[in-house]
Amino acid sequence: MSLEPLQTTDAHAYWRTFVSGRTDLPTGDITVHLDRYLALPPDEQRSHFSVKKDGRIIGTVRLGPAEISGFSMDPTHRDEAAGALLKSMDRLRAGGATTITAHFEDLYESAFTSLGFRRVFARMRMEAPTKRSDAPASLKLQPPEEDEVLGLTKFLMDVYAGHMEQQYGIHTGPEEEWRGYVAGLFKGDSGQFMPDASHVALEGDRIVGAILITHWMGMPLVAELGVAKDRRGRGFGRALLQAAMGRLAGRDELRLALYVTVGNDAAIALYRSMAFVQVGGQSVTARLEG
Repeated sequence: MSLEPLQTTDAHAYWRTFVSGRTDLPTGDITVHLDRYLALPPDEQRSHFSVKKDGRIIGTVRLGPAEISGFSMDPTHRDEAAGALLKSMDRLRAGGATTITAHFEDLYESAFTSLGFRRVFARMRMEAPTKRSDAPASLKLQPPEEDEVLGLTKFLMDVYAGHMEQQYGIHTGPEEEWRGYVAGLFKGDSGQFMPDASHVALEGDRIVGAILITHWMGMPLVAELGVAKDRRGRGFGRALLQAAMGRLAGRDELRLALYVTVGNDAAIALYRSMAFVQVGGQSVTARLEG
């Protein structure tokens, strides 16, 4: 077994292997993954490595200075996952890495655990069929405008202040970073923004809820859903989802996807009550301490 930088001539075989060994992906369309790879800057393309055996690609991995991601193995070689990981770890350690963070599907967790990685948190993808429905008439909804970036930034920062995900480094950072993130949603950084399916809920001029929908890797995605702390438990989240799903159904979009952190039980209960089900395995983040 060898670990080799991905050659462009091997790109199709690489992404075919990647897709074959994962169940947590938003799409199994090899062309989508290949096009995303080819659109990367050269230095990011060079972070992809092929796991080869007898000249054939049997696994994929992406390596940062102290990070492992994009890990997948051909199903017929899944029992060799630990060996492929060892080669990846050796390469990172040769570059000076001590503590290593890894992102992988939970079907590979036993291989990572056997090498000392410990789960930090996990997220799962959920999907539901869209259906035509109307939001409650008492709720004032309107499409978000690009000039509302500052207002949405402050709203989301307040929504996530003290949230369980912040202990994992999710939804953190200064206001400037948040503003760039929100502006990026409008500009397409997380897929094509869908303004007609996105909504803000208002009480007077105050934003008390928001749902931002993008079209990402073949399907509409809930990029953000938030309700003001003092308005939770009143059905705002459900109403925002219903409004978005109704608009999407009107556009003949059959399904809506979202990601949720395992352990966020209140959110998961809401999603399940609206026919969302888990699709594929959990996407795990784990750490190997130096």
